[in-house]
Amino acid sequence: MIPSRLRPAVLFACLLALAMGLGAQDTTVVLLRHAERQSLLDGNSLLSEAGLRRARTLVPLLEAFRPAALYASDLERTQQTLTPVAAKLGLKLLIRPRGGSEALAAEILREHRGQTVVVCWHHDLMARVARALGVKGPVPYLSFDSYDWLWIVRVPARGEVTLEERLQSAPGAGPVSQGMENLLRRAEPVVLGFFEEGQAAQFRVGEVDVAEGRR
Repeated sequence: MIPSRLRPAVLFACLLALAMGLGAQDTTVVLLRHAERQSLLDGNSLLSEAGLRRARTLVPLLEAFRPAALYASDLERTQQTLTPVAAKLGLKLLIRPRGGSEALAAEILREHRGQTVVVCWHHDLMARVARALGVKGPVPYLSFDSYDWLWIVRVPARGEVTLEERLQSAPGAGPVSQGMENLLRRAEPVVLGFFEEGQAAQFRVGEVDVAEGRR
């Protein structure tokens, strides 16, 4: 039996050990792009019917991660993508400006250490979030018509931050081959040229590390 005079010190030591244990847990960030949009020509486009269906089918997949928080950008299509899972989990969507990828990552690391969060973002800005979370290695390429991927970023208390790319569906499928990736990279400027000729100035797709706020 612990003497009464030692109990406060023992209790403090136990609480300190518990806090250290919680602080040592990995932080997991599930990054995904918004679902299919109605128009590539409208910078504020909402989700299409296909996108709304995808949002509903994402519920069990995202629910399985048991997220403590759900983040979306200030464009409504990202919010639409997470609305069904937010309703299922009883979580409020946390809305952050799409031009603040680095600030978003900093907030997650500050406010959600040791937890799992889901972030619905934009395909040409997801890499910025991953880099700001500490990913040093290669970042997957996402073409402007890619909607089916999840990036799972794990930030350990100690050691290297990792990024896992995972298909939302068709788990037997493999990642995009290097040859196909190079082809898509070369094709995007051509596709964008057609949009620009039509005065679709709001729609831009570039490499994964393009400037903030384009899309």
